[in-house]
Amino acid sequence: MEAALLTMNAALLTIVAATFVAVLGSIYEQRREGTKTRDKLDETNGALQELTSRTTVLEASHQHLLQDFAEHRRITEKNHNEVTGSLADARERLARIEGHLGIGLPPPNATES
Repeated sequence: MEAALLTMNAALLTIVAATFVAVLGSIYEQRREGTKTRDKLDETNGALQELTSRTTVLEASHQHLLQDFAEHRRITEKNHNEVTGSLADARERLARIEGHLGIGLPPPNATES
C-alpha cells in the first residue's frame, strides 16, 4: 500500500512539475513576444511621426502652390483682357484707316460674282 501511495505521489509530483515547467515556458514566450511587439510599435510610431511631418510640409507646399496658381490666373486674365482690348482698338483704328483710304476687304458677295 505504501508503494502504491509512493508511486501515486511520484506521478502527481511529475504532473505538477510538468505543468509548472509548461507555465514558465509560456510566460517566457509571452514576454519575448511582448518585447518584439513593443519594438515593432516603437518603430511604427517613429515612421508615423516622420510621415506626419512630411504631410505637414506637403500640405504647406500645396497651399503655397494654390496661392501661386490663383495669382498666376489673375495675372493671366488681366493680361488677356488688356490684349483683347488692345486688339479691339487696333481693329477699330484699322477700319478707320481703311475707310479713310477707301480700301478694305470686299464684301463677301462681291468675290463670288
